[in-house]
Amino acid sequence: MKTLLISNAQSGGSDEETVATIASVLRQLGDVEPISPTSLESFYDEVGAAGRRSDLIVVAGGDGTFNSMINALKDDLAGRSFGLVPMGTGNDLARTLGLPEDPVEAARGLVDGRERSLDVSRASGAGVERLFVNACMGGFPVDVNEAIEGGDLKKRLGPLAFWVGGAKALTNMTRFTAQVNDVEVENCVAVGVGNGKTCGGGIEVWPDADPADGQLDACALPVTGPAEAVKLAAKVRDGKHLDIEGVATTRGSRIEISASEDIEFNVDGELVDLSAPAVFEIVDALTIRVPA
Repeated sequence: MKTLLISNAQSGGSDEETVATIASVLRQLGDVEPISPTSLESFYDEVGAAGRRSDLIVVAGGDGTFNSMINALKDDLAGRSFGLVPMGTGNDLARTLGLPEDPVEAARGLVDGRERSLDVSRASGAGVERLFVNACMGGFPVDVNEAIEGGDLKKRLGPLAFWVGGAKALTNMTRFTAQVNDVEVENCVAVGVGNGKTCGGGIEVWPDADPADGQLDACALPVTGPAEAVKLAAKVRDGKHLDIEGVATTRGSRIEISASEDIEFNVDGELVDLSAPAVFEIVDALTIRVPA
């Protein structure tokens, strides 16, 4: 088996020594080709070329790096399997898949693991189309993204960076009316869809999501002010918000979201200039290795 190991020097948990150890573990499966693209442009070229000659493609990174990989190989997902070693900031897909938090243990889980299916979805809006596997969120979570982008906040603080960004974003929270398929939600501060259960470093927005059931879970979160937002956030983190009055949920293979304000969505935690109105739909599935 030929394995491609992709690492990202910009990921929140990037560590060259750990990546080398992961490569050593994966060599139990056969030849390993490690690559670490230095820019987004070179990422697509290098991963596209190397991925097409590989049987197993392993990302040692976070949700954003895994997302870039599937978009680089969007027409070549079939006929090979994939793996994820969590070394990012949020590692939300890894949580849904039940992967070990320790990167080396996660690599050993790939060697001794089993294969399962993972749904692949497409997010599309004006001038933007991108595949995703975990989640797309708009509103307050994007304010958090913008608060922590740039500099080395994610590398220095890891998942705590999301909470620092949340504190910054809370001072300028935008409320809007969201339309999720045929459901209208007023005073909304966050809306999005999940194939996985969590976003933002473990916030359980979609606790009932199954990443292989051919369905996306949608959730819209309304609040009337900052104090209520703090209370709601405590519930959402543990996935206990679904029965709160005003919270709207739905499920389907295709979700349409529009908003009364110019709301931007992140896609697997990355900002790609996707704004409402937007459509999210299941379009494919890939094979991923997970612990047995």
